[in-house]
Amino acid sequence: MLIRGITKADFDAIVSVMDAWWGGPSALKPEPFLFYELGHHALVAEDDGEMTGFLLGFVTDHDPRCGYVHLVGINPDCRRRGTARALYEEFARRAQQLGATSLKAITTIGNEGSVEFHRALGFAIVQDPNYAGEARARYVFSRAL
Repeated sequence: MLIRGITKADFDAIVSVMDAWWGGPSALKPEPFLFYELGHHALVAEDDGEMTGFLLGFVTDHDPRCGYVHLVGINPDCRRRGTARALYEEFARRAQQLGATSLKAITTIGNEGSVEFHRALGFAIVQDPNYAGEARARYVFSRAL
């Protein structure tokens, strides 16, 4: 498995496979700013030249700096091979080099697969009832680097 920085062609491919990889129309789409403005932090995993996963995230510029993971997608045919873990760990390594002292991610209430995954990676999990606005709860994942 090769993990590398994202290219415009990768971003275009992500947009085209997102719904298929997530099992139907997704409410969360990879916005262009994640490539054009923050893409120097995003990662792609590939095997034999084929994209098997991606991580769209960035490192905050406030103190203390934090590596924020916004979107992760893994090709359904390539799941359970350690791709997501490898993407997170490479992102963490790069974020730490840029001065980040923690990682953060969020998900919607009820996304138990995400909760289990983040727990397995050592993240602390808190349910914030108003994270996304009044009565719009989210799970907030955090992990020190």
